[in-house]
Amino acid sequence: MKVLVVTNMYPNKKLPYYGIFVKEQQQALSKNHPDLDFEVYYIDGFHHKTAYLKSFYEINNILSNKKFDIVHIHYGLSGLFMLSPLASKTPSLLTLHGGDILAEQGKTIQIAITKKVLKHVNAVITLNRTMDQIAQIYNPNTTIIPCSVNTDLFTPPCSRIPLSEKKEWTIIFPSAKKRMVKNYPLFSKTLKQFSAQYGIPCHEVELNNISRQETARLYQQADLMLLTSISEGSPQVVKEAMAANLPIVSTQVGDVEELFRGTKLCACTTEHTASALSNLMYKMASKKAEGISGREKLFRMGLDDHSTANKIYNVYNRLLDTTI
Repeated sequence: MKVLVVTNMYPNKKLPYYGIFVKEQQQALSKNHPDLDFEVYYIDGFHHKTAYLKSFYEINNILSNKKFDIVHIHYGLSGLFMLSPLASKTPSLLTLHGGDILAEQGKTIQIAITKKVLKHVNAVITLNRTMDQIAQIYNPNTTIIPCSVNTDLFTPPCSRIPLSEKKEWTIIFPSAKKRMVKNYPLFSKTLKQFSAQYGIPCHEVELNNISRQETARLYQQADLMLLTSISEGSPQVVKEAMAANLPIVSTQVGDVEELFRGTKLCACTTEHTASALSNLMYKMASKKAEGISGREKLFRMGLDDHSTANKIYNVYNRLLDTTI
């Protein structure tokens, strides 16, 4: 089965970890299903906005001249080529990633384009229930499949000192500080309030532009991850941290509430305030840990690479069965 992956998120020389989850999903699919043959068309809209206009013509030309069974589009804006009057009839699948459909992230023009693209693709993968409900307004053929985690790479440490025994905490800010949707100002305010209120100094670490191996080590060495995002789809950093059994406190965004349900040392709040998040951090250290580990929860939800690859492979086969 030949699949053309069209994406505006993919590792490259300038940004070696940009969209790494798209590449890792492709690798997991190839590993689990050797019959799949992938080719990637990367739209470098990050550096060149004209790349989207270029893709409008080039992708359909590729699909007309080369035989592909499926075109798998990652992110709504990447599917701009589907709006061409001469769009290829190759069976198409769109995976939404959050900012392309969630109004809270403020990408109004992108969302408008995504809604048009949704009407032209054959099937859609979403990351959570909210995204799925929106997508179904424009395309009823949707499936919720959050991106998976490499549980061989992201593993727990041999031992972890309980938060209650730590005199200073290392807290991960799980993104680049400049990304507005990740809400670094709330993160910083929360740490200041926590330290002042409970007398526990905090050392913050920005999770940005480091290798996957360094990321895995950071999850093992840190004491807690604090996610203060305004909006998310299904945050990869949270699932990676869960694979390492790292304690996590988060705003209630994306599918975080579902991920944390019944999971020990993971908690979220609907209140986007430093006070609420600071209190949750303290409760994390003071209360008895109940529930299953984050890592076990991932396996129960089928969010490991193997399980998720099988789900996507099944979507590919259903798509071919219904479009041929």
